[in-house]
Amino acid sequence: MSTFGLHSLIQSATKDDSVDLRSICQTLDIKLKIDENLQDLCKVGIDENKQAIIWLNSTLDKKTKFTLVAIAVAEYILHPESVANPGVIYDMFFLRDLNTNKATKLIMLATRLAVPEHIIEKISNSLEAQFSKEDQNERFDTEAYILNAQYLPEFIRCVIKESSSMFLIDNLTNKFN
Repeated sequence: MSTFGLHSLIQSATKDDSVDLRSICQTLDIKLKIDENLQDLCKVGIDENKQAIIWLNSTLDKKTKFTLVAIAVAEYILHPESVANPGVIYDMFFLRDLNTNKATKLIMLATRLAVPEHIIEKISNSLEAQFSKEDQNERFDTEAYILNAQYLPEFIRCVIKESSSMFLIDNLTNKFN
């Protein structure tokens, strides 16, 4: 998938203030499965039928599931060879370090698969406005957006403005051709 294709995929799944992650999974032909026996939180890999699968631990809450699916889809796009063999596993330590890893291609892409660019811009501007004298009436209610999002709050707080993150994503080389 070219960078243009990736932008188009995200744009086509963006509806108002959210990105339809299920639509992205369908487009990329990634199946989601709840796994009662999975010891870790999530695994993304290829099954015996060459089908991309994201296995989720059955004990996860909805926000954690959505967050892990966004990250696993980004992993599938960025590192298909790792996903294919042997697969990639996410545990509680991975989620604990989200903020530390927010400048990685994986988290930058994952946040864009979950949050529309215009909202990322508003969140970034809102955080910057805390340190400036911006009109209070024009401020975006970041906390309300985070509270109502279907993703973990710490994941949403990992968003980075387009000017820095999209430069890296635009320059990524992935194996989807």
